[in-house]
Amino acid sequence: MKARALDVCYGGAALLAILAVYVGGGSAAGSPPLASNPYWYPKVLLILIGVCAVWLIMRAALGRSGAAPASVQWRALAGSVVVSGAFLFGYERIGFVPCTVVLVVVMGWMLGFRRPLMLLVVSVLFTAAVWYGFSDLLNRTPPGPALPSPASLLGASPE
Repeated sequence: MKARALDVCYGGAALLAILAVYVGGGSAAGSPPLASNPYWYPKVLLILIGVCAVWLIMRAALGRSGAAPASVQWRALAGSVVVSGAFLFGYERIGFVPCTVVLVVVMGWMLGFRRPLMLLVVSVLFTAAVWYGFSDLLNRTPPGPALPSPASLLGASPE
Protein backbone atom coordinates (compact mmCIF):
# COMPACT_ATOMS: atom_id res chain seq x y z
CA MET A 1 0.00 0.00 0.00
CA LYS A 2 1.30 3.47 -0.78
CA ALA A 3 2.32 5.82 2.00
CA ARG A 4 -0.39 8.36 1.11
CA ALA A 5 -3.12 5.73 1.35
CA LEU A 6 -1.70 4.45 4.65
CA ASP A 7 -1.63 7.97 6.09
CA VAL A 8 -5.25 8.57 5.10
CA CYS A 9 -6.35 5.18 6.48
CA TYR A 10 -4.48 5.54 9.78
CA GLY A 11 -5.45 9.18 10.21
CA GLY A 12 -9.09 8.49 9.41
CA ALA A 13 -9.28 5.47 11.71
CA ALA A 14 -7.65 7.41 14.54
CA LEU A 15 -9.95 10.37 14.00
CA LEU A 16 -13.09 8.21 14.03
CA ALA A 17 -11.98 6.34 17.15
CA ILE A 18 -11.08 9.58 18.92
CA LEU A 19 -14.37 11.23 18.04
CA ALA A 20 -16.28 8.19 19.30
CA VAL A 21 -14.39 8.13 22.60
CA TYR A 22 -14.60 11.91 23.02
CA VAL A 23 -18.34 12.03 22.43
CA GLY A 24 -19.08 8.91 24.47
CA GLY A 25 -16.77 9.52 27.42
CA GLY A 26 -17.59 11.64 30.45
CA SER A 27 -20.36 14.14 30.85
CA ALA A 28 -19.95 17.89 31.08
CA ALA A 29 -23.30 18.33 32.83
CA GLY A 30 -22.79 18.78 36.56
CA SER A 31 -19.07 18.08 36.35
CA PRO A 32 -16.69 19.41 39.00
CA PRO A 33 -14.48 22.45 38.35
CA LEU A 34 -11.70 21.99 35.83
CA ALA A 35 -8.90 21.83 38.41
CA SER A 36 -10.34 18.73 40.10
CA ASN A 37 -12.09 17.16 37.12
CA PRO A 38 -10.36 13.89 36.16
CA TYR A 39 -12.02 13.88 32.72
CA TRP A 40 -10.24 16.92 31.26
CA TYR A 41 -6.80 15.30 30.93
CA PRO A 42 -7.89 12.37 28.72
CA LYS A 43 -10.05 14.73 26.66
CA VAL A 44 -7.09 17.07 26.08
CA LEU A 45 -5.03 14.06 24.98
CA LEU A 46 -7.83 12.98 22.63
CA ILE A 47 -7.94 16.45 21.11
CA LEU A 48 -4.17 16.45 20.59
CA ILE A 49 -4.27 13.00 18.99
CA GLY A 50 -7.17 14.20 16.82
CA VAL A 51 -5.12 17.17 15.67
CA CYS A 52 -2.28 14.78 14.77
CA ALA A 53 -4.73 12.58 12.84
CA VAL A 54 -6.01 15.56 10.85
CA TRP A 55 -2.40 16.60 10.21
CA LEU A 56 -1.63 13.08 8.93
CA ILE A 57 -4.59 13.20 6.55
CA MET A 58 -3.67 16.70 5.34
CA ARG A 59 -0.06 15.64 4.79
CA ALA A 60 -1.26 12.77 2.61
CA ALA A 61 -3.67 15.05 0.73
CA LEU A 62 -0.84 17.47 -0.04
CA GLY A 63 1.39 14.64 -1.27
CA ARG A 64 4.01 15.03 1.45
CA SER A 65 3.88 11.50 2.83
CA GLY A 66 7.14 9.69 3.38
CA ALA A 67 8.06 6.30 2.00
CA ALA A 68 5.88 3.36 2.94
CA PRO A 69 7.41 0.98 5.48
CA ALA A 70 9.18 -1.99 3.90
CA SER A 71 7.59 -4.50 6.27
CA VAL A 72 6.02 -4.83 9.68
CA GLN A 73 8.50 -5.45 12.48
CA TRP A 74 6.61 -8.30 14.09
CA ARG A 75 9.12 -8.90 16.89
CA ALA A 76 8.96 -5.26 18.05
CA LEU A 77 5.17 -5.24 17.74
CA ALA A 78 4.77 -8.44 19.76
CA GLY A 79 7.30 -7.22 22.33
CA SER A 80 5.48 -3.92 22.80
CA VAL A 81 2.17 -5.76 23.29
CA VAL A 82 3.76 -8.06 25.90
CA VAL A 83 5.50 -5.18 27.71
CA SER A 84 2.32 -3.06 27.70
CA GLY A 85 0.32 -6.01 29.04
CA ALA A 86 2.88 -6.59 31.79
CA PHE A 87 2.69 -2.90 32.69
CA LEU A 88 -1.11 -2.97 32.91
CA PHE A 89 -0.99 -6.18 34.96
CA GLY A 90 1.69 -4.95 37.35
CA TYR A 91 1.10 -1.28 37.98
CA GLU A 92 -1.65 -1.81 40.55
CA ARG A 93 0.30 -4.53 42.33
CA ILE A 94 3.83 -3.12 42.19
CA GLY A 95 3.03 0.55 41.79
CA PHE A 96 2.82 3.21 39.14
CA VAL A 97 6.29 4.68 39.61
CA PRO A 98 8.46 1.54 39.30
CA CYS A 99 6.32 0.08 36.51
CA THR A 100 6.41 3.28 34.47
CA VAL A 101 10.18 3.64 34.82
CA VAL A 102 10.64 0.06 33.60
CA LEU A 103 8.08 0.50 30.81
CA VAL A 104 9.77 3.60 29.39
CA VAL A 105 13.24 2.01 29.55
CA VAL A 106 12.15 -1.27 27.94
CA MET A 107 10.03 0.38 25.24
CA GLY A 108 12.83 2.81 24.43
CA TRP A 109 15.28 -0.08 24.14
CA MET A 110 12.89 -2.01 21.89
CA LEU A 111 12.48 1.04 19.65
CA GLY A 112 16.21 1.19 19.11
CA PHE A 113 17.51 3.75 21.61
CA ARG A 114 20.85 2.37 22.77
CA ARG A 115 22.02 4.93 25.32
CA PRO A 116 21.20 3.27 28.67
CA LEU A 117 22.01 6.28 30.85
CA MET A 118 19.87 8.58 28.70
CA LEU A 119 17.01 6.04 28.73
CA LEU A 120 17.16 5.84 32.51
CA VAL A 121 17.31 9.61 32.99
CA VAL A 122 14.42 10.23 30.57
CA SER A 123 12.30 7.48 32.11
CA VAL A 124 12.82 8.81 35.64
CA LEU A 125 12.09 12.41 34.60
CA PHE A 126 9.01 11.37 32.58
CA THR A 127 7.68 9.26 35.44
CA ALA A 128 8.29 12.05 37.96
CA ALA A 129 6.50 14.56 35.72
CA VAL A 130 3.46 12.29 35.29
CA TRP A 131 3.43 11.42 39.00
CA TYR A 132 3.60 15.13 39.92
CA GLY A 133 0.87 15.96 37.39
CA PHE A 134 -1.55 13.44 38.80
CA SER A 135 -0.64 13.73 42.49
CA ASP A 136 -0.26 17.47 42.88
CA LEU A 137 -2.00 19.11 39.92
CA LEU A 138 -4.99 16.78 39.54
CA ASN A 139 -5.14 15.61 43.18
CA ARG A 140 -5.37 11.99 42.03
CA THR A 141 -3.31 9.20 43.52
CA PRO A 142 -1.69 6.98 40.89
CA PRO A 143 -2.65 3.30 41.11
CA GLY A 144 -0.68 0.94 43.26
CA PRO A 145 0.86 1.34 46.68
CA ALA A 146 0.32 4.83 48.06
CA LEU A 147 3.21 7.24 47.67
CA PRO A 148 3.49 10.77 49.05
CA SER A 149 3.11 13.61 46.61
CA PRO A 150 6.31 14.89 44.97
CA ALA A 151 5.71 18.35 46.44
CA SER A 152 5.66 16.97 49.99
CA LEU A 153 8.90 15.07 49.32
CA LEU A 154 10.56 18.32 48.25
CA GLY A 155 9.36 20.14 51.35
CA ALA A 156 6.68 22.26 49.65
CA SER A 157 3.49 22.65 51.58
CA PRO A 158 0.46 21.18 49.78
CA GLU A 159 -2.39 23.61 49.26
